[in-house]
Amino acid sequence: MSALLGIVTSMKPLPLLPPASLSRTAIDRNHRLRSAGIDAVWQTGRAHAVVGHRGSVLVSRGGLHLLTRDQVPDEAFLFYLGTDGDGRHFVGAGLLDDGRSAVDTMLSADQARDAEPWLTDPLSGIHSTEPVWANLRDVGEALDDRDVALATSLIALSNWHMTHTHSPRSGASTEMAQSGWVRRDPEAGSEHFPRTDPAVIMAVVHTDATGEEHLLLGSNAMWPADRFSLLAGFVEPGETLESAVIREVDEEAGIAVHSPRYVGSQPWPFPASLMLGFTAEADTLTAAPDDDEITALRWFTRPQLRAAMESGEVTVPTTVSIAGQILFGWLDGGTVPAPR
Repeated sequence: MSALLGIVTSMKPLPLLPPASLSRTAIDRNHRLRSAGIDAVWQTGRAHAVVGHRGSVLVSRGGLHLLTRDQVPDEAFLFYLGTDGDGRHFVGAGLLDDGRSAVDTMLSADQARDAEPWLTDPLSGIHSTEPVWANLRDVGEALDDRDVALATSLIALSNWHMTHTHSPRSGASTEMAQSGWVRRDPEAGSEHFPRTDPAVIMAVVHTDATGEEHLLLGSNAMWPADRFSLLAGFVEPGETLESAVIREVDEEAGIAVHSPRYVGSQPWPFPASLMLGFTAEADTLTAAPDDDEITALRWFTRPQLRAAMESGEVTVPTTVSIAGQILFGWLDGGTVPAPR
């Protein structure tokens, strides 16, 4: 496309992102069993539940903590997540606050809690022999492929069920169907499906006259002043992904970019995003924050960014997110790092 437009691209290309962090999966979603309902899943005799509450999951012994059918509280939203390579089935149990209280009581208050060591080492609790609650952002990299796939879908579906209990057509209470993958309006007869909001996230790069690359990072108004990341934004109705990249950079940084190139995607269930990663090129280092969403913008060469990170002058996303994957891929010279 860039050749057709007469544009010469100079940025060293990033390869497509490998399955990493929350993009990993080792689950067969098994659509065939969804129509049979949750009872049919339990009746296989090989089903367990994984539990989520407001972005957190219950973990123990290095992975998701599994509950039996009898241990799942009545207050939970139940949905079928799929099966693994060994034929085990997994049910997601999304909890409201009263459901979490029921789980904590069942496990005993001194076992299911936000453990003290997590204040200084978020990954410490995942190896506990007793179940503890952990935010998926903190433990996503530590979970194996199966568990990260289960946890990501668990949180995404939990968020949807908790916020879409009524029909947008009639206002009537909706009913779960298809093992939790559909909500039906009994009055209007309409079906409603889990929401996914596409958003673009982009590494904006300028190559100077010497051939050195500069990466543009921004600081969001809701973040600490030292936190910087890639620019990002939601795709608007009727808009292509490439157009969204160009528009968002113009809106947030006042700079024109070209040659958007797709590098990979990642679910980000906080609450319901699908992040679509791109690179884009800028012909100038002139940029200005919108002072609304973005309060500061900075260009970094690779040595400058490494030095700023090492000194603590700036903090950047970890590789649990696609932002971190793309950023560290660029920092490593254009090669996206392997999963960590």
